[in-house]
Amino acid sequence: MKSALPPDITLLQICLTLVSGLFLLSLIRIVRLVRANRRMRAETEKMDKQAALQQIEVTAIHHDAMSWRAKTQRQFDALRADLSHRLQQSDQGGVHALKDLEESHQQALAAALGKISVLEAALAAKPVAVAPPPPPAFVPPKPPPPSLPALPAMETLRVQSLESELAAAKAEIALGKQHNAVLQRALLLARRKAPVPAGRKSPQRSNARCA
Repeated sequence: MKSALPPDITLLQICLTLVSGLFLLSLIRIVRLVRANRRMRAETEKMDKQAALQQIEVTAIHHDAMSWRAKTQRQFDALRADLSHRLQQSDQGGVHALKDLEESHQQALAAALGKISVLEAALAAKPVAVAPPPPPAFVPPKPPPPSLPALPAMETLRVQSLESELAAAKAEIALGKQHNAVLQRALLLARRKAPVPAGRKSPQRSNARCA
């Protein structure tokens, strides 16, 4: 019996030593875990504070973005209404200007045609031949007149003046037609260059922004 006790005591000492070492290791591990847990809690609190601050900043940025979007939308609507109103005014002004131009051109053309018809009638009219007076019974001979250059007759001068007036009237009509063509071309270019009203594209843009 006495010989069997020492091995058991030695084994118990060895087990006690192992258990004591494991207990010390577990205590050290627990202390480290507690410290790490404390650090993690402090870092978690800091991260929560930073997350709250970032959430506040994101909310403020979102609010600013929404207000800017609403302001931009109001400005865009006002600009679209202004442009559409100006386009309507320009179209109406162009139509009225074209009508006035056509009316003035028609009046000028009618006046020029009337003048041309009058001039043509005057050119077509022939001078009435006047019967020569009866010769006297006896006319004493007169000395021959001195040699002078032949002057143009009154009818020739009249015809020349009428022809010059006719040419001037035709030139005036041609100039008026050219001016009318230039104005019509300028009006067409102005209509082509006029900005397209933004009302046609506003639904697409609003849908894109909402998306």
